[in-house]
Amino acid sequence: MVVALWLALAAAAPLLAPYGPLSQDIVGRLAAPSSAHWLGTDALGRDILSRILHGARISIPVGLAAVVLAALLGALVGGLAGFAGRRLDDVAMRIADLMLAFPTVILALVITAALGVGIRNAVIAIMVAWWPTYARLARGLVLAVREREYVQVAYALGASDGRVLCRYIAPNVLSSIVVLATLDVGHAILTFASLSFLGLGPPPEVPEWGSMIAAGRNYLDQWWIATFPGLAILSLTIAFNIVGDSLRDYLDPRLRKV
Repeated sequence: MVVALWLALAAAAPLLAPYGPLSQDIVGRLAAPSSAHWLGTDALGRDILSRILHGARISIPVGLAAVVLAALLGALVGGLAGFAGRRLDDVAMRIADLMLAFPTVILALVITAALGVGIRNAVIAIMVAWWPTYARLARGLVLAVREREYVQVAYALGASDGRVLCRYIAPNVLSSIVVLATLDVGHAILTFASLSFLGLGPPPEVPEWGSMIAAGRNYLDQWWIATFPGLAILSLTIAFNIVGDSLRDYLDPRLRKV
């Protein structure tokens, strides 16, 4: 329900926001939450609620796009490595091991700093930093599934490698990839907010939750500037984690409750 609510708020942000996300009111700057501004205003007099609503239109698509791209790339590389084996497996997994040696946030920071600031570069950085995790998972699942009896029977009946991979192996690997991806959406939103907090996201004037929190660190007495964007990130991250746990319980018969 929380995820659905945030998606609805992001879609209807231009209709629901009481003010424009860039509209400034210098006279009303740093105003506390009131009936005029439900969540207060920032240092430039911009309405916090309006900026949070519009920020959801950036943070949620970025988190989803980064995770989907990382999952697709990692599943493709890991699946082919586990299925083909030998040299491709060795090369792909050594590259994955090398990238997994770095903390994902630090690696994303380095990649973003090299590519330059911007939303697109942040998505690319998160994708590049996260695909090895999905590659490792996909490889392990493929190695386990390819030894199952029904796969051996399919080969005995004359099925080709492509048919076995698409018909018998991929469907049994997909559910675990989807569960991990769902769990990672909240983490991706948090990572994107971290990049923006450090100035490696969109420009400061763009309503984005991480940059809004960064703007509030210089105004600790005006607690609402950083608190409400932080609560938005918190609620969405927890919600996606719960969705991921629920999907895991639903897709794994061993975890279903009687």
